[in-house]
Amino acid sequence: MRSQWSRGVIITVLAVACGLGIAFAVTRAGHAKATRPDRAAVALQPTNDANRERAERALASGVRIAPSSGATDVAADAPVVVAAATGRLADVRVTSTTGAVVAGMLTPAATQWQSTAPLDYGVTYQVSVTAAGSDRARARLTSTFRTLSPAARVTAAEFPTDGLSVGVGQPVVFRFDHYISDPGARNAVVSHLHVTESEPVLGGWHWFSNRELHFRPESYWPTKEQVTVSWDLGGWNAGGGMWGDGEGSVHFSVGDARVSFANLATHVMTVTDNGRIVATFPISGGKATDPTMGGVHIVLDRSSVVRMNSATNGVPVNSPDGYDELVYSDVHISDSGEYVHAAPWSVSDQGHQNVSHGCVNLSPTDAAVFFAFSRVGDVVLVDGSPRPPAVGDHGVMDWDTSWSDFSPANALLQIPASGSLAG
Repeated sequence: MRSQWSRGVIITVLAVACGLGIAFAVTRAGHAKATRPDRAAVALQPTNDANRERAERALASGVRIAPSSGATDVAADAPVVVAAATGRLADVRVTSTTGAVVAGMLTPAATQWQSTAPLDYGVTYQVSVTAAGSDRARARLTSTFRTLSPAARVTAAEFPTDGLSVGVGQPVVFRFDHYISDPGARNAVVSHLHVTESEPVLGGWHWFSNRELHFRPESYWPTKEQVTVSWDLGGWNAGGGMWGDGEGSVHFSVGDARVSFANLATHVMTVTDNGRIVATFPISGGKATDPTMGGVHIVLDRSSVVRMNSATNGVPVNSPDGYDELVYSDVHISDSGEYVHAAPWSVSDQGHQNVSHGCVNLSPTDAAVFFAFSRVGDVVLVDGSPRPPAVGDHGVMDWDTSWSDFSPANALLQIPASGSLAG
């Protein structure tokens, strides 16, 4: 390249030697004051495709994608991770053959991206990456992998159901359709379950069997509490080749604190509503050979009439201790068949002695009042019984299991769209 000076005008001559790959850029500067030749504005812009290709190859070689391309039987809870050793990640997209996009998060320096949602089962995914260098180089890469197909899918049913109003003792219950025995799987499922409350209180989870997981507050629920329970079992490794499936959400409310105290020694049941005594009923509990189970019971359900047959408890109907009766105003408080119910045949014993087969007997009038008063999750404390609570009985299991056996979990605050607390 050479520059020719003429009356303050710079002329740059472009010559191209076709066989040598040499390029010279030609420009004209406008009329200007003369300056020293070594200060002249000389524009040289090399175009070197080979350098750019090398930069792009270097960018591409510095990108790491996991799972590796072509991988199969990838676990649904395995994260997709893309990292750039040089440059930055300009774009990362992970999509399945069904069109679903996997959510992810990029680090502030844009050097790593990681998925934030579980993967679907038995699906092929494509990872598309664009890496950018400081010299405007771009590298584009794609990778594919396929997730595993579970040996079995585990679903769950939840209680309370949507829209239900319950008593202050009602736990949240998840029942799974397969046995979950792996300790890691039991611990992991809790991250897929969420309890949101209008008035957050400390609560905890406890497995009562291989199929049943409960959540309850440390103390009874606050009255007027609004609770939302949501779950998404996708991506949960349930152990033994089983993986979780299904999602849902329910909302239930907690009503007034209806707590009753049935004292088998004094033969009186005291009924309270938000701490205020609203009734005292004479009762007859289970006799010495069939004592009513003690402990903190909850109302499991109610029935206006139940056929009670002693044969279901191994006692022949035609034996001296047998019975086969239609019983009315039944408030169910244990799996073993204990009810608070109407018992016109024992009215003379009520308030004086325990003569029942384990139930709490009331007069027909008192039983009808208590039946109308009660709802699922209300509390009935039975005191003065020689029979301890049965560990596996749904009537007593939650509140007669020590709080130390529950794994504490802070519930989330529920804030409605209005911005005020629900309830």
